[in-house]
Amino acid sequence: MSSWSIDYTSINSPLKKPANPVGFEPSALQHRNGTKSVRPVTSHDDVALKIKRAWDVAMGPAKTIPMNAIMIYMSGNGVQIFSVMITVMLFITPIKAIMSLGQRSKQPGADLLVSKLTFIGLHLLTICLGVYKINAMGLLPTTTSDMLAFLPHKHVQEYAAL
Repeated sequence: MSSWSIDYTSINSPLKKPANPVGFEPSALQHRNGTKSVRPVTSHDDVALKIKRAWDVAMGPAKTIPMNAIMIYMSGNGVQIFSVMITVMLFITPIKAIMSLGQRSKQPGADLLVSKLTFIGLHLLTICLGVYKINAMGLLPTTTSDMLAFLPHKHVQEYAAL
């Protein structure tokens, strides 16, 4: 026999079972009507999964608030196209998300009111960042000089001829 050949007669007989791999649970296989099933039958708590998923979606806007705050800080207070686009994004994105909330959160059997209110509240916080940015850019009418068009004209009491 050559040194590169394998003698198959030295291998154990096929009646002996090989050892289970590391991490294998033999109890995971369940017998139903004499057949083996690959997946164990477990009872899923669908309501708990729906609530957990709803909270994951509700806390999503909390991750974008710091990013938006850094973007409005970095864009400056001037009225340029970049800062205007960021400000418009701070209003449009949350409004679209709040409008699509009804389609996104239809989960029968789960009480999702608190997670919906959290979702809406975090998006309103993003809108407040947009209002702050508009105020910092000087586009929000907050001073008296911004309201001069609405003040009544002074009535002149007398005229002097010079």
